[in-house]
Amino acid sequence: MAISPVKRIHIIAHRSLKGPIVELLQDLGVMEVVTEKNPSLPLLPSSPSRKEELERKLGEIRYCLDFLERYRQEKPNALENFFPRPVEVKKEDFLHHHFSHVPIYRACSAIEEQLNQIRTTVNKLNGNLEFLRKIKSVQVPLECLGGTRFTFGFLLEVPREKLPLFEERLKAVGREWLMEMFPSSRGFWVFFLGHRDGEEKVKEIFQELSLSPLAFPQAFEGTPEEAMRKIEARLQEVMAQRDALLKKALAYLRFEKDLKVAHDYYGVLLEREAVESAILRTQEAYLISGWAKEEAVPMVEESLRKVGKEWVLYHRDPQDGEDPPIDLQNGVWAKNFEVLTRLYGLPNYTEIDPTPFLSLFFFLFFGMCLGDVIYGIVLALLGFIAPLYLPLSESARRFFHMLGWGGVASVGVGIATGSWLGDVFDYLPGFLSAVTGFKKALAVIDPINNPLPMLVFSLALGIVQVLVGIALSFVKEWRRKHFAVAIMDHLSWFIFLVAIVMYLLGMTALGVLKSVALPILVGSALFLVATQGRSKKNPVMKVLSGILSLYGVVSYLGDVLSYSRLFALGLSSSIIAILARTLGMLFGSSPYIGWLIGLAVALLFNVFNLLMSGLGAFVHSARLQYVEFFTKFYENGGREFKPFGYKTKYIKLS
Repeated sequence: MAISPVKRIHIIAHRSLKGPIVELLQDLGVMEVVTEKNPSLPLLPSSPSRKEELERKLGEIRYCLDFLERYRQEKPNALENFFPRPVEVKKEDFLHHHFSHVPIYRACSAIEEQLNQIRTTVNKLNGNLEFLRKIKSVQVPLECLGGTRFTFGFLLEVPREKLPLFEERLKAVGREWLMEMFPSSRGFWVFFLGHRDGEEKVKEIFQELSLSPLAFPQAFEGTPEEAMRKIEARLQEVMAQRDALLKKALAYLRFEKDLKVAHDYYGVLLEREAVESAILRTQEAYLISGWAKEEAVPMVEESLRKVGKEWVLYHRDPQDGEDPPIDLQNGVWAKNFEVLTRLYGLPNYTEIDPTPFLSLFFFLFFGMCLGDVIYGIVLALLGFIAPLYLPLSESARRFFHMLGWGGVASVGVGIATGSWLGDVFDYLPGFLSAVTGFKKALAVIDPINNPLPMLVFSLALGIVQVLVGIALSFVKEWRRKHFAVAIMDHLSWFIFLVAIVMYLLGMTALGVLKSVALPILVGSALFLVATQGRSKKNPVMKVLSGILSLYGVVSYLGDVLSYSRLFALGLSSSIIAILARTLGMLFGSSPYIGWLIGLAVALLFNVFNLLMSGLGAFVHSARLQYVEFFTKFYENGGREFKPFGYKTKYIKLS
């Protein structure tokens, strides 16, 4: 239940052992390799030789995988997309992987290039079809529009209202022309053919009437209908070519597994190159520096003996100013709640890991917010069973387990408050009355009819967590040997707040506590007044600052009141469940299929309630940890321990 102690490791080895040692460290996966920033010797950085080649190979393999994913016919479902199943490969087979992706890359590139050409052709043909559909009614060979030495031709659309004026203007030009008209959406398509001598005058008429000849995207032969048939036939040919190429592309799916293994293999080699670039060297030796957990140092030394004798390893504790990596070390149960700590930020190396304390509080808070037996059972089954069948990462598996334990807490709170899908179990048939009686016998609190005990319990949990936060702050400063700060700023407030709680309890229930708490309360208050202004130089300001510091009680009171949300969220979850039952019975009273409608309505409302209440339970329980608890003692700012090893994307080593 702490942060794993780490050691700074330095390995000095002969240059002949650089490759074997780097491979060994990657295989062990227990050391984070870093560059020595201030070496005591004039060392030179190593120069990687294969980085560009490996990056090129990785890029080519990614291209092939993206190509296959883009053109596969059977797409994975949403669940498979979210939780892709890794390819299981034996470690020995992976390390001796031999697969040439180059022929596949070249084939995929060639197919992609041809498909791109086909897309361009299809777009062009579809554009021509769309153009010809507009003039489909024209029954004139389109090659006649080009004109000859003595004639010119146009196709233009003339609106109905302009047609009489257009004809009148043309008659004034002369008789050396002819035209045919075909219906269009706005009026008529006019095929106009005239002698070259009158071309300028005809163009002036077009300009006067704001008419413009139709511009063709390319030359066509035959009437528009004949040209369309030719284009459609060409489209069918092109699409047949496209289908053949897609079928050819699908044939390469059989290499998908090999490509994924190759991707991760070259990724591992690339990471090894990156580590080698962080190694400093002289003419004959190399310096490998990094961090490892204290428990792993003997294993590293033992493994190095198998590589050779020309090396030396020494290690030390982290020094001031260094930034050692953080590896959380918690028990089996608390480990499931590490995701909450990571969401906020890892602790730094000199403070306390909050996960063991956070796990218990989050467990209780989540249960109080959801607070229903049936909802809790559903969530627990989801959290514990889903990881058995889904290919989840370790962090995702722990997250599901955390939700499962939240469901367990909800079952416990639901039993204590008598919430079993709201009050559905109060309306069971008579032959199940024993179940209803059993449910009522287990209930301890009825938050709907008597909410005060549940509210008081929520606030009491808030007081406990705030006090635990202050106590942890005291322990943190004491471990750092800041004894004055620990006593004056943390222990004194802890005693003062405990005395206030004891005094209030003495006023309400336990009278004996009042007489015990009063001198402690007065003494701790005087101690705070005397110490909280110690940073001021003026004696008067010291006293005034000390007196004003007592106003901090209001801040702690506000923190405690925030925990009333536990009661409110739990109550809302039960009320919405009761509403679901009420609506279900209301619709169910209808004749014929009313029971089916009522069941569907109740089911939908309960599913909605489970989703929203579960989300609210997670968000607000986490918020209480981050805002009310962590602010009392937690600094964060740590970075995660990332040992040099086999980091893969598609495969799982066995």
